[in-house]
Amino acid sequence: MSDIEKVTVGGSFKGAKFLNKMLDPPAEEVETRDEISVREEYDRVYVGVNDCVLKDAGKSKQLGIENSGGWKDTVLWSPWGNEGMGYQNFMCVESVAFEPVNLNCFDSWTANLKLVPSKL
Repeated sequence: MSDIEKVTVGGSFKGAKFLNKMLDPPAEEVETRDEISVREEYDRVYVGVNDCVLKDAGKSKQLGIENSGGWKDTVLWSPWGNEGMGYQNFMCVESVAFEPVNLNCFDSWTANLKLVPSKL
Protein backbone atom coordinates (compact mmCIF):
# COMPACT_ATOMS: atom_id res chain seq x y z
CA MET A 1 0.00 0.00 0.00
CA SER A 2 1.42 3.38 -0.95
CA ASP A 3 -0.17 5.63 1.70
CA ILE A 4 -3.42 5.29 3.66
CA GLU A 5 -4.43 8.78 2.53
CA LYS A 6 -4.40 7.57 -1.12
CA VAL A 7 -6.44 4.42 -0.45
CA THR A 8 -10.19 3.84 -0.52
CA VAL A 9 -12.23 0.68 -0.11
CA GLY A 10 -15.15 0.20 -2.49
CA GLY A 11 -18.02 -2.23 -2.19
CA SER A 12 -21.68 -2.30 -1.25
CA PHE A 13 -21.14 -0.05 1.77
CA LYS A 14 -23.77 2.66 1.22
CA GLY A 15 -26.79 1.86 3.39
CA ALA A 16 -25.06 -1.06 5.13
CA LYS A 17 -25.30 -1.42 8.88
CA PHE A 18 -22.03 -1.51 10.77
CA LEU A 19 -20.87 -1.94 14.33
CA ASN A 20 -18.63 0.99 15.26
CA LYS A 21 -16.26 -0.56 17.78
CA MET A 22 -14.51 2.76 18.43
CA LEU A 23 -17.51 4.02 20.40
CA ASP A 24 -17.89 3.25 24.10
CA PRO A 25 -20.03 1.22 24.17
CA PRO A 26 -19.85 -0.03 20.55
CA ALA A 27 -22.94 1.02 18.59
CA GLU A 28 -24.67 0.13 15.34
CA GLU A 29 -24.75 2.81 12.64
CA VAL A 30 -25.58 3.03 8.91
CA GLU A 31 -22.90 3.86 6.33
CA THR A 32 -23.63 6.83 4.07
CA ARG A 33 -20.57 6.53 1.78
CA ASP A 34 -20.09 4.45 -1.38
CA GLU A 35 -16.34 4.20 -0.76
CA ILE A 36 -14.56 4.20 2.57
CA SER A 37 -11.52 6.37 3.27
CA VAL A 38 -9.88 6.24 6.67
CA ARG A 39 -8.57 9.39 8.36
CA GLU A 40 -8.83 8.29 12.01
CA GLU A 41 -8.43 5.20 14.17
CA TYR A 42 -11.02 2.83 12.71
CA ASP A 43 -12.63 -0.46 13.72
CA ARG A 44 -15.96 -1.36 12.11
CA VAL A 45 -17.83 -4.54 11.26
CA TYR A 46 -19.91 -4.09 8.07
CA VAL A 47 -22.77 -6.60 8.05
CA GLY A 48 -23.67 -8.01 4.65
CA VAL A 49 -20.73 -6.42 2.83
CA ASN A 50 -18.49 -9.03 1.22
CA ASP A 51 -17.50 -7.46 -2.12
CA CYS A 52 -14.60 -5.18 -1.21
CA VAL A 53 -12.11 -3.62 -3.59
CA LEU A 54 -9.04 -1.94 -2.12
CA LYS A 55 -8.13 1.00 -4.42
CA ASP A 56 -4.65 2.52 -4.17
CA ALA A 57 -4.41 5.75 -6.20
CA GLY A 58 -0.75 6.10 -5.20
CA LYS A 59 0.16 2.89 -7.05
CA SER A 60 -2.68 3.01 -9.61
CA LYS A 61 -3.66 -0.51 -8.56
CA GLN A 62 -6.59 -2.21 -6.93
CA LEU A 63 -7.11 -5.49 -5.13
CA GLY A 64 -10.48 -7.19 -5.38
CA ILE A 65 -11.50 -9.48 -2.54
CA GLU A 66 -13.79 -12.22 -3.84
CA ASN A 67 -15.59 -14.07 -1.05
CA SER A 68 -17.56 -17.26 -1.36
CA GLY A 69 -18.94 -19.85 0.99
CA GLY A 70 -19.51 -18.55 4.48
CA TRP A 71 -17.90 -15.10 4.34
CA LYS A 72 -20.78 -12.64 4.60
CA ASP A 73 -19.35 -9.60 6.35
CA THR A 74 -16.26 -7.36 6.42
CA VAL A 75 -14.17 -5.81 9.16
CA LEU A 76 -12.22 -2.64 8.34
CA TRP A 77 -9.71 -1.41 10.86
CA SER A 78 -6.75 0.90 11.03
CA PRO A 79 -4.44 1.80 13.91
CA TRP A 80 -4.44 5.42 12.65
CA GLY A 81 -1.64 7.41 14.27
CA ASN A 82 0.22 4.36 15.64
CA GLU A 83 3.72 4.75 14.16
CA GLY A 84 4.83 1.40 15.67
CA MET A 85 2.22 -0.42 13.59
CA GLY A 86 3.13 1.53 10.45
CA TYR A 87 -0.39 2.95 10.12
CA GLN A 88 0.54 5.18 7.17
CA ASN A 89 1.02 2.10 4.95
CA PHE A 90 -1.48 -0.26 6.56
CA MET A 91 -5.22 -0.90 6.47
CA CYS A 92 -6.84 -4.19 7.40
CA VAL A 93 -9.76 -5.49 5.32
CA GLU A 94 -10.95 -8.81 6.79
CA SER A 95 -13.56 -11.19 5.44
CA VAL A 96 -15.61 -12.51 8.35
CA ALA A 97 -18.77 -14.27 9.40
CA PHE A 98 -19.80 -11.95 12.23
CA GLU A 99 -22.69 -14.07 13.48
CA PRO A 100 -21.66 -17.39 15.06
CA VAL A 101 -21.84 -20.47 12.88
CA ASN A 102 -23.22 -23.36 14.92
CA LEU A 103 -22.15 -26.82 13.83
CA ASN A 104 -23.27 -30.22 14.95
CA CYS A 105 -20.73 -32.90 15.73
CA PHE A 106 -18.83 -33.96 12.55
CA ASP A 107 -20.29 -31.07 10.50
CA SER A 108 -17.96 -28.70 8.69
CA TRP A 109 -17.97 -25.08 7.57
CA THR A 110 -16.08 -23.72 4.58
CA ALA A 111 -15.43 -20.25 3.25
CA ASN A 112 -13.13 -19.15 0.44
CA LEU A 113 -11.35 -15.93 -0.33
CA LYS A 114 -9.60 -14.97 -3.55
CA LEU A 115 -7.43 -11.84 -3.99
CA VAL A 116 -7.57 -10.40 -7.52
CA PRO A 117 -5.01 -7.65 -8.31
CA SER A 118 -5.56 -5.30 -11.25
CA LYS A 119 -4.79 -1.78 -12.47
CA LEU A 120 -6.97 1.08 -11.34
